[in-house]
Amino acid sequence: MGKEANVLTRLKSFRLLAGVVGLSASLSFPVFAQDIFSVSGVHVDESAETAAAARDQALAIGQRKAFDEVVARLTLPEDRRSLGTPNQNDINNMVRDFGVSNEKTSSVRYIADMTVRFKENELRNYLRFRDIPFAELQSKPVIIVPIYHSGGYTSLWDDPNPWRDIWSRNFASGGLVPVKAPIGDLQDIGIVSAEQAENGAIDRLNELARRYGANVAVVASATVRGETGAETVDVTATRYDAGGAPQIFGVTETTQPGESLNETLVRAAKGVQDQLSDGWKRANLINYGTGGQLMVFIPITGLDDWARIEERIIDSPVVRNSRVVAMSRREVQIAVDYVGSTDQLRTALAQQNLSLSQMGDIWFIQPAGSERLQDLSIGG
Repeated sequence: MGKEANVLTRLKSFRLLAGVVGLSASLSFPVFAQDIFSVSGVHVDESAETAAAARDQALAIGQRKAFDEVVARLTLPEDRRSLGTPNQNDINNMVRDFGVSNEKTSSVRYIADMTVRFKENELRNYLRFRDIPFAELQSKPVIIVPIYHSGGYTSLWDDPNPWRDIWSRNFASGGLVPVKAPIGDLQDIGIVSAEQAENGAIDRLNELARRYGANVAVVASATVRGETGAETVDVTATRYDAGGAPQIFGVTETTQPGESLNETLVRAAKGVQDQLSDGWKRANLINYGTGGQLMVFIPITGLDDWARIEERIIDSPVVRNSRVVAMSRREVQIAVDYVGSTDQLRTALAQQNLSLSQMGDIWFIQPAGSERLQDLSIGG
Protein backbone atom coordinates (compact mmCIF):
# COMPACT_ATOMS: atom_id res chain seq x y z
CA MET A 1 0.00 0.00 0.00
CA GLY A 2 1.44 3.44 -0.98
CA LYS A 3 2.04 6.39 1.29
CA GLU A 4 -1.11 8.22 0.14
CA ALA A 5 -3.31 5.18 0.75
CA ASN A 6 -1.80 4.65 4.21
CA VAL A 7 -2.49 8.22 5.23
CA LEU A 8 -6.05 8.17 3.92
CA THR A 9 -6.75 4.83 5.60
CA ARG A 10 -5.42 6.12 8.89
CA LEU A 11 -7.59 9.23 8.72
CA LYS A 12 -10.70 7.21 7.95
CA SER A 13 -10.19 5.43 11.27
CA PHE A 14 -9.51 8.71 13.07
CA ARG A 15 -10.77 8.54 16.70
CA LEU A 16 -11.57 11.36 19.04
CA LEU A 17 -10.10 11.87 22.47
CA ALA A 18 -12.76 12.38 25.09
CA GLY A 19 -13.62 15.94 25.87
CA VAL A 20 -12.05 17.62 22.86
CA VAL A 21 -15.02 17.82 20.48
CA GLY A 22 -16.28 21.37 20.28
CA LEU A 23 -12.99 23.08 21.12
CA SER A 24 -12.69 26.09 18.85
CA ALA A 25 -10.45 28.97 17.98
CA SER A 26 -12.02 31.79 16.07
CA LEU A 27 -10.86 35.22 15.10
CA SER A 28 -12.56 37.45 12.62
CA PHE A 29 -9.26 38.93 11.43
CA PRO A 30 -5.76 38.57 12.86
CA VAL A 31 -3.93 40.82 15.25
CA PHE A 32 -0.98 40.29 12.90
CA ALA A 33 -2.61 42.70 10.47
CA GLN A 34 -2.39 45.54 12.97
CA ASP A 35 1.01 46.63 11.64
CA ILE A 36 -0.49 46.90 8.18
CA PHE A 37 -3.15 49.28 9.47
CA SER A 38 -0.75 51.52 11.41
CA VAL A 39 1.18 54.43 9.92
CA SER A 40 4.15 56.00 11.69
CA GLY A 41 6.33 59.02 11.02
CA VAL A 42 3.60 61.32 9.70
CA HIS A 43 5.10 64.81 9.96
CA VAL A 44 2.77 67.79 10.45
CA ASP A 45 3.62 71.48 10.55
CA GLU A 46 0.67 73.87 10.62
CA SER A 47 0.02 77.49 11.57
CA ALA A 48 -3.24 79.17 12.57
CA GLU A 49 -4.52 82.10 14.61
CA THR A 50 -3.95 80.24 17.89
CA ALA A 51 -1.82 77.31 19.05
CA ALA A 52 -4.95 75.25 19.74
CA ALA A 53 -6.32 75.89 16.25
CA ALA A 54 -2.93 75.04 14.72
CA ARG A 55 -2.85 71.76 16.66
CA ASP A 56 -6.39 70.78 15.64
CA GLN A 57 -5.61 71.58 12.03
CA ALA A 58 -2.34 69.63 12.13
CA LEU A 59 -3.91 66.54 13.69
CA ALA A 60 -6.68 66.47 11.08
CA ILE A 61 -4.16 66.81 8.25
CA GLY A 62 -1.95 64.14 9.81
CA GLN A 63 -4.83 61.66 9.97
CA ARG A 64 -5.64 62.36 6.33
CA LYS A 65 -1.98 61.81 5.33
CA ALA A 66 -1.98 58.55 7.27
CA PHE A 67 -5.20 57.47 5.55
CA ASP A 68 -3.68 58.16 2.14
CA GLU A 69 -0.60 56.15 3.07
CA VAL A 70 -2.45 53.11 4.41
CA VAL A 71 -4.73 53.05 1.36
CA ALA A 72 -1.68 53.26 -0.93
CA ARG A 73 -0.20 50.36 1.06
CA LEU A 74 -3.23 48.12 0.39
CA THR A 75 -4.40 49.10 -3.11
CA LEU A 76 -3.10 49.55 -6.65
CA PRO A 77 -2.56 53.01 -8.18
CA GLU A 78 -5.14 52.55 -10.94
CA ASP A 79 -7.80 51.56 -8.40
CA ARG A 80 -7.09 54.47 -6.06
CA ARG A 81 -7.89 56.99 -8.78
CA SER A 82 -11.59 56.12 -8.52
CA LEU A 83 -11.68 56.24 -4.72
CA GLY A 84 -12.23 59.96 -4.33
CA THR A 85 -11.48 61.98 -1.21
CA PRO A 86 -13.21 61.01 2.04
CA ASN A 87 -14.52 63.75 4.31
CA GLN A 88 -12.96 64.29 7.70
CA ASN A 89 -15.81 62.57 9.54
CA ASP A 90 -15.25 59.40 7.49
CA ILE A 91 -11.57 59.46 8.37
CA ASN A 92 -12.27 60.13 12.03
CA ASN A 93 -14.58 57.11 12.15
CA MET A 94 -11.83 54.90 10.73
CA VAL A 95 -9.12 56.04 13.18
CA ARG A 96 -8.68 53.77 16.18
CA ASP A 97 -6.22 56.07 17.97
CA PHE A 98 -3.12 58.17 17.36
CA GLY A 99 -0.01 59.33 19.18
CA VAL A 100 2.33 62.27 18.76
CA SER A 101 6.04 62.80 19.36
CA ASN A 102 8.62 65.54 18.81
CA GLU A 103 6.00 68.19 19.53
CA LYS A 104 6.93 71.85 19.11
CA THR A 105 4.51 74.70 19.61
CA SER A 106 4.40 78.44 19.46
CA SER A 107 1.52 80.87 19.82
CA VAL A 108 0.43 80.20 16.23
CA ARG A 109 2.26 77.04 15.09
CA TYR A 110 2.22 73.31 15.82
CA ILE A 111 4.84 70.75 14.71
CA ALA A 112 4.83 67.02 15.50
CA ASP A 113 5.32 63.49 14.21
CA MET A 114 2.24 61.28 14.36
CA THR A 115 1.50 57.57 14.53
CA VAL A 116 -2.04 56.71 13.46
CA ARG A 117 -3.77 53.34 13.90
CA PHE A 118 -6.86 52.54 11.87
CA LYS A 119 -9.80 50.26 12.65
CA GLU A 120 -9.31 47.30 10.36
CA ASN A 121 -12.95 46.45 9.67
CA GLU A 122 -14.01 50.05 9.14
CA LEU A 123 -11.23 50.65 6.64
CA ARG A 124 -11.96 47.37 4.84
CA ASN A 125 -15.63 48.24 4.61
CA TYR A 126 -14.85 51.73 3.29
CA LEU A 127 -12.89 50.18 0.42
CA ARG A 128 -15.28 47.29 -0.20
CA PHE A 129 -18.39 49.49 -0.36
CA ARG A 130 -16.64 51.53 -3.07
CA ASP A 131 -15.59 48.41 -5.01
CA ILE A 132 -11.89 49.10 -4.50
CA PRO A 133 -9.88 45.83 -4.60
CA PHE A 134 -7.22 45.56 -1.91
CA ALA A 135 -4.70 43.14 -0.45
CA GLU A 136 -3.64 42.81 3.15
CA LEU A 137 -1.50 39.68 3.11
CA GLN A 138 2.04 40.58 4.16
CA SER A 139 4.83 38.71 2.43
CA LYS A 140 7.93 37.36 4.07
CA PRO A 141 10.77 39.91 4.03
CA VAL A 142 12.91 40.32 0.93
CA ILE A 143 16.62 41.14 1.11
CA ILE A 144 17.90 43.97 -1.09
CA VAL A 145 21.40 43.60 -2.55
CA PRO A 146 22.26 47.26 -3.34
CA ILE A 147 25.00 47.64 -5.98
CA TYR A 148 26.18 51.15 -6.84
CA HIS A 149 27.77 52.25 -10.13
CA SER A 150 29.18 55.75 -10.50
CA GLY A 151 32.08 57.14 -12.55
CA GLY A 152 33.37 53.70 -13.43
CA TYR A 153 33.30 52.66 -9.77
CA THR A 154 31.25 49.67 -8.59
CA SER A 155 30.48 48.97 -4.95
CA LEU A 156 28.42 46.57 -2.95
CA TRP A 157 30.23 46.21 0.36
CA ASP A 158 32.92 48.88 -0.04
CA ASP A 159 32.46 52.50 1.01
CA PRO A 160 31.25 54.85 -0.23
CA ASN A 161 27.98 53.25 -1.26
CA PRO A 162 25.23 55.83 -0.71
CA TRP A 163 22.73 53.45 -2.33
CA ARG A 164 23.34 50.85 0.39
CA ASP A 165 23.20 53.56 3.07
CA ILE A 166 19.69 54.52 1.95
CA TRP A 167 18.40 50.95 2.10
CA SER A 168 20.05 50.50 5.51
CA ARG A 169 17.75 53.15 6.99
CA ASN A 170 14.94 50.55 6.92
CA PHE A 171 12.50 53.01 5.41
CA ALA A 172 10.83 50.07 3.64
CA SER A 173 10.57 47.75 6.65
CA GLY A 174 6.78 48.12 6.85
CA GLY A 175 4.03 47.61 4.30
CA LEU A 176 2.98 44.46 2.53
CA VAL A 177 6.53 43.65 1.37
CA PRO A 178 8.98 44.34 4.21
CA VAL A 179 12.47 45.00 2.87
CA LYS A 180 15.71 44.31 4.68
CA ALA A 181 19.22 45.50 3.83
CA PRO A 182 22.36 43.50 4.62
CA ILE A 183 24.75 45.03 7.18
CA GLY A 184 27.81 44.35 5.03
CA ASP A 185 29.97 42.57 7.62
CA LEU A 186 32.64 39.97 6.88
CA GLN A 187 30.08 37.19 6.65
CA ASP A 188 28.07 39.08 4.01
CA ILE A 189 31.26 39.86 2.09
CA GLY A 190 32.15 36.18 2.11
CA ILE A 191 28.73 35.09 0.86
CA VAL A 192 28.39 37.11 -2.35
CA SER A 193 30.33 39.74 -4.31
CA ALA A 194 28.91 42.49 -6.53
CA GLU A 195 29.91 40.56 -9.65
CA GLN A 196 28.34 37.33 -8.41
CA ALA A 197 25.13 39.15 -7.46
CA GLU A 198 24.79 40.85 -10.84
CA ASN A 199 25.48 37.54 -12.59
CA GLY A 200 22.63 35.91 -10.65
CA ALA A 201 24.57 33.51 -8.42
CA ILE A 202 21.33 32.10 -7.03
CA ASP A 203 22.85 29.80 -4.40
CA ARG A 204 24.84 32.65 -2.89
CA LEU A 205 21.88 35.04 -3.05
CA ASN A 206 19.66 32.47 -1.35
CA GLU A 207 22.26 32.02 1.37
CA LEU A 208 22.33 35.77 1.97
CA ALA A 209 18.52 35.87 2.09
CA ARG A 210 18.36 33.03 4.61
CA ARG A 211 20.84 34.83 6.86
CA TYR A 212 18.34 37.69 7.21
CA GLY A 213 15.20 35.57 7.51
CA ALA A 214 14.12 36.33 3.94
CA ASN A 215 13.14 33.94 1.18
CA VAL A 216 13.63 36.34 -1.73
CA ALA A 217 16.71 38.30 -2.83
CA VAL A 218 16.41 41.41 -4.98
CA VAL A 219 19.58 42.62 -6.70
CA ALA A 220 19.11 46.38 -7.17
CA SER A 221 21.87 47.87 -9.34
CA ALA A 222 21.84 51.68 -9.38
CA THR A 223 23.87 53.50 -12.06
CA VAL A 224 24.45 57.26 -11.74
CA ARG A 225 25.15 59.30 -14.88
CA GLY A 226 25.39 63.01 -15.63
CA GLU A 227 26.84 66.12 -14.10
CA THR A 228 26.48 67.15 -10.47
CA GLY A 229 23.04 68.61 -9.87
CA ALA A 230 21.61 67.00 -13.01
CA GLU A 231 22.23 63.30 -12.42
CA THR A 232 20.10 60.47 -13.72
CA VAL A 233 19.74 57.34 -11.59
CA ASP A 234 18.91 54.16 -13.51
CA VAL A 235 18.03 51.14 -11.37
CA THR A 236 17.78 47.60 -12.71
CA ALA A 237 16.19 45.33 -10.12
CA THR A 238 16.10 41.55 -10.44
CA ARG A 239 13.96 39.55 -8.05
CA TYR A 240 15.03 35.96 -7.41
CA ASP A 241 12.22 33.82 -5.99
CA ALA A 242 13.01 30.29 -4.93
CA GLY A 243 11.96 27.94 -7.71
CA GLY A 244 10.80 30.71 -10.05
CA ALA A 245 12.24 32.58 -13.00
CA PRO A 246 13.98 35.90 -12.22
CA GLN A 247 11.71 38.95 -12.49
CA ILE A 248 13.36 42.11 -13.85
CA PHE A 249 12.07 45.67 -13.64
CA GLY A 250 13.54 49.15 -13.78
CA VAL A 251 13.28 52.55 -12.14
CA THR A 252 14.66 55.85 -13.46
CA GLU A 253 14.83 59.11 -11.52
CA THR A 254 16.44 62.46 -12.44
CA THR A 255 17.73 65.00 -9.95
CA GLN A 256 15.34 67.95 -9.73
CA PRO A 257 16.41 71.61 -9.33
CA GLY A 258 17.50 72.18 -5.73
CA GLU A 259 17.57 68.44 -5.02
CA SER A 260 20.65 66.49 -3.93
CA LEU A 261 21.77 63.20 -5.46
CA ASN A 262 20.97 61.54 -2.14
CA GLU A 263 17.35 62.70 -2.39
CA THR A 264 17.17 61.33 -5.93
CA LEU A 265 18.49 57.98 -4.72
CA VAL A 266 15.80 57.97 -2.01
CA ARG A 267 13.10 58.44 -4.64
CA ALA A 268 14.62 55.65 -6.73
CA ALA A 269 14.63 53.32 -3.71
CA LYS A 270 10.98 54.13 -3.02
CA GLY A 271 10.24 53.38 -6.67
CA VAL A 272 11.79 49.93 -6.29
CA GLN A 273 9.79 49.34 -3.10
CA ASP A 274 6.56 50.47 -4.81
CA GLN A 275 7.08 48.05 -7.70
CA LEU A 276 7.81 45.18 -5.33
CA SER A 277 4.65 46.00 -3.38
CA ASP A 278 2.47 46.43 -6.47
CA GLY A 279 3.62 43.10 -7.87
CA TRP A 280 2.76 41.38 -4.59
CA LYS A 281 -0.61 43.14 -4.37
CA ARG A 282 -1.61 42.16 -7.91
CA ALA A 283 -1.00 38.51 -7.04
CA ASN A 284 -2.85 38.72 -3.72
CA LEU A 285 -5.89 40.94 -4.23
CA ILE A 286 -8.72 39.24 -2.39
CA ASN A 287 -12.30 39.07 -3.53
CA TYR A 288 -14.12 39.19 -0.19
CA GLY A 289 -17.29 38.06 -1.90
CA THR A 290 -15.74 34.64 -2.50
CA GLY A 291 -14.34 32.01 -0.19
CA GLY A 292 -15.37 28.77 1.40
CA GLN A 293 -14.65 26.22 4.07
CA LEU A 294 -12.08 23.43 4.11
CA MET A 295 -11.92 20.44 6.41
CA VAL A 296 -8.22 20.08 7.10
CA PHE A 297 -6.14 17.45 8.91
CA ILE A 298 -3.01 18.55 10.77
CA PRO A 299 -0.39 16.06 12.01
CA ILE A 300 0.92 17.24 15.41
CA THR A 301 3.62 16.18 17.86
CA GLY A 302 1.76 17.39 20.95
CA LEU A 303 -0.43 20.13 22.39
CA ASP A 304 2.34 22.76 22.41
CA ASP A 305 3.03 22.04 18.76
CA TRP A 306 -0.68 22.34 17.94
CA ALA A 307 -0.93 25.67 19.81
CA ARG A 308 1.89 27.11 17.69
CA ILE A 309 0.35 25.89 14.44
CA GLU A 310 -3.11 27.12 15.45
CA GLU A 311 -1.77 30.59 16.19
CA ARG A 312 -0.17 30.81 12.76
CA ILE A 313 -3.35 29.67 11.02
CA ILE A 314 -5.57 32.28 12.65
CA ASP A 315 -2.87 34.91 12.05
CA SER A 316 -3.49 34.58 8.32
CA PRO A 317 -5.52 37.55 7.03
CA VAL A 318 -7.58 35.33 4.70
CA VAL A 319 -8.73 33.05 7.53
CA ARG A 320 -12.02 34.22 9.00
CA ASN A 321 -12.53 31.38 11.43
CA SER A 322 -10.84 28.15 12.53
CA ARG A 323 -12.79 25.55 14.50
CA VAL A 324 -11.51 22.28 15.93
CA VAL A 325 -13.73 19.38 14.84
CA ALA A 326 -11.71 16.51 16.30
CA MET A 327 -8.41 15.88 18.00
CA SER A 328 -6.21 12.92 18.87
CA ARG A 329 -2.68 12.75 20.19
CA ARG A 330 -1.27 12.78 16.68
CA GLU A 331 -3.81 14.64 14.52
CA VAL A 332 -6.18 17.57 14.65
CA GLN A 333 -9.09 18.05 12.28
CA ILE A 334 -10.26 21.63 11.81
CA ALA A 335 -12.83 23.50 9.74
CA VAL A 336 -11.27 26.59 8.17
CA ASP A 337 -13.45 29.41 6.85
CA TYR A 338 -11.50 31.57 4.40
CA VAL A 339 -11.94 34.38 1.88
CA GLY A 340 -10.58 34.39 -1.65
CA SER A 341 -9.40 31.21 -3.35
CA THR A 342 -7.67 28.10 -2.06
CA ASP A 343 -4.52 29.26 -3.89
CA GLN A 344 -4.62 32.49 -1.91
CA LEU A 345 -5.13 30.51 1.28
CA ARG A 346 -2.11 28.38 0.35
CA THR A 347 -0.02 31.51 -0.28
CA ALA A 348 -1.18 33.10 2.97
CA LEU A 349 -0.28 30.01 5.00
CA ALA A 350 3.10 29.82 3.28
CA GLN A 351 3.90 33.27 4.71
CA GLN A 352 3.34 31.66 8.11
CA ASN A 353 5.71 28.79 7.20
CA LEU A 354 2.82 26.36 6.83
CA SER A 355 2.17 24.11 3.85
CA LEU A 356 -1.34 23.44 2.56
CA SER A 357 -1.61 20.33 0.37
CA GLN A 358 -4.27 17.98 -0.94
CA MET A 359 -4.23 14.20 -1.07
CA GLY A 360 -7.27 12.79 -2.84
CA ASP A 361 -10.19 14.76 -1.43
CA ILE A 362 -8.48 15.43 1.92
CA TRP A 363 -6.58 18.62 2.75
CA PHE A 364 -3.58 18.81 5.06
CA ILE A 365 -1.59 21.52 6.80
CA GLN A 366 1.90 20.87 8.12
CA PRO A 367 4.95 23.02 8.90
CA ALA A 368 6.80 23.93 5.71
CA GLY A 369 9.64 21.55 4.93
CA SER A 370 8.47 18.86 7.35
CA GLU A 371 7.73 15.21 6.53
CA ARG A 372 4.85 14.74 8.95
CA LEU A 373 2.55 13.15 6.41
CA GLN A 374 5.18 10.53 5.70
CA ASP A 375 5.66 9.98 9.43
CA LEU A 376 1.88 9.68 9.84
CA SER A 377 1.84 7.02 7.12
CA ILE A 378 4.71 5.07 8.68
CA GLY A 379 3.13 5.28 12.10
CA GLY A 380 -0.25 4.16 10.82
